[in-house]
Amino acid sequence: MLQMHDISPEQIESEKIYRDMGLSDEEFNMVKKILHRLPNFTETGIFSVMWSEHCSYKTSKPLLSKFPTKAPHVLQGPGEGAGVIDIGDNQAVVFKIESHNHPSAVEPYQGAATGVGGIIRDVFSMGARPVALMNSLRFGNLTTDRVKYLFSEVVNGIAGYGNCVGVPTVGGEVQFDESYEDNPLVNAMCIGLINHDEIQKGIAAGVGNTVLYAGAPTGRDGIHGATFASDDLAKMLLKIALPYRLVIRLWKSCLLKHAWKLSTRMHL
Repeated sequence: MLQMHDISPEQIESEKIYRDMGLSDEEFNMVKKILHRLPNFTETGIFSVMWSEHCSYKTSKPLLSKFPTKAPHVLQGPGEGAGVIDIGDNQAVVFKIESHNHPSAVEPYQGAATGVGGIIRDVFSMGARPVALMNSLRFGNLTTDRVKYLFSEVVNGIAGYGNCVGVPTVGGEVQFDESYEDNPLVNAMCIGLINHDEIQKGIAAGVGNTVLYAGAPTGRDGIHGATFASDDLAKMLLKIALPYRLVIRLWKSCLLKHAWKLSTRMHL
């Protein structure tokens, strides 16, 4: 088996290795135009991840773009980890909804739990305190053992992870139809509260800043943990949900970081 450093850009093109990474012929040609040359193995992998359905929402983005995103009460629209809406009295609600359809079809408990962990992270990384979870689910008809298994484990994954981190599931809705027989839809939502002056954005400035990288190790799926959203479910390996104790520590760290910044400002 060829190692990464043994695969030349010419091989990637001639043997169409980029297809195994999730890129179509058209997308690979776009990469060549952007770089003005053939991409190497690492660059091909990066493009395949960033242009995957999971990261770029290339199929749903044209539809989502039809929704309104700007108004006086919209403090943060698309472009950050979560949306922020003004609710008066210098307070705001922070919310994030994310689909974890493909992971939940491969391994329903961990797939659903990973989705919940991710949206909780997106809310507290904005500086907000998560207060509630909701969900919208679609499954095939409850007439086969597989659908019954998917339904039971997805619900357990959503509830189990939320309970572990202390964020209750307060509502949701579910429908059953044969069109979802092979691939359920698992949409999880997290809601948080924040004051206007506490909103944090994913922006860093200045030279020499320290970068802290926290999270679980890359799973056996590697970069294909993202690219498989455009691939065949039968071939997939699934990343296990981030341990909830680590999520709680990250949550507290984000809130403590902001409290420290406010305290520093007050003393300057």
